[in-house]
Amino acid sequence: MKHVIVFCYIFTILIGVSALTIQWLASKGDKGKEYSVMKPFILMLVMMNLYDFFIYYSDNIINHSSGNILLSIGDCLIAVLVLLWLRVETHICQSDDCNWVANIAKRYIIFYFCVWMVSVIFFVELKWIRLIIDIPLLCLLIIGSIACIISGLKNGDSRKLIAYKSVITLFMMVNYVTYFVSESGVVKESNEEIMDLTIFYWLVINVANMVLLYKRDFSESYLEDAPVVMDLSEALDLVKQKYDLTKREIEILKEIYEGKTNTQIAEELFISESTVKAHIYNTFRKMNVKNRVEAVCIVREEKEREQ
Repeated sequence: MKHVIVFCYIFTILIGVSALTIQWLASKGDKGKEYSVMKPFILMLVMMNLYDFFIYYSDNIINHSSGNILLSIGDCLIAVLVLLWLRVETHICQSDDCNWVANIAKRYIIFYFCVWMVSVIFFVELKWIRLIIDIPLLCLLIIGSIACIISGLKNGDSRKLIAYKSVITLFMMVNYVTYFVSESGVVKESNEEIMDLTIFYWLVINVANMVLLYKRDFSESYLEDAPVVMDLSEALDLVKQKYDLTKREIEILKEIYEGKTNTQIAEELFISESTVKAHIYNTFRKMNVKNRVEAVCIVREEKEREQ
């Protein structure tokens, strides 16, 4: 059984690396930045798989017990992975309705690292400290993901995209619960067997990423039915002429299309957030749209217009 699990780890890592390669190759073409935040998520996922494989191989193959500090690093890695996944979900929504999810996660992860560092340096034997700070993050994963999925349904996301978000969220949640149960020692008799299951959760997550990226960028059946896509800058030029937008309004519209928040746009263009809001108001008024989703749809329609 141990050799089967080792094979699953190697296979899972290879799939993760393949997904990362596909994402990198896709970014070389004119694909826009709709899924650019997936790069760090997939990269962290591969790192998490490598870490788990190292721990498993050390404990079960060469019989060298891992130290408490090394084991506690896994809590930190999976916490970062949760943060990156919530960023992916928020970005996919392309709506301000879910920005609070990533903002809360970003702030909480700072608090998480501080408590984790203190516990590792001074209270490494007290696992319950790290377990307590895991609970809010697990709750945020569940509540935030549900909010993003509901927002996606309202915004007309495809069934495949909803299924993808649901699968990743489900197995991320089950994986986190498995770590939590293992660290708490609630089921001492089958603690190792419970941890052995995590590789199958990672396998499903990596396969889901691989399928989504492949279908989006390289599937012939998907690409044959897709309209000819023009360059984003060309599409924005057409929108600028059609709706008589200024150069600054087009710059902000481009940032909106890429999923940036008002704060991020202000930092990117070195202007105040109130100025950004004023430009967005004028842009939406000229384009006769009510929100970011409708504005993005107009740009996307121009991009997908057959040349």
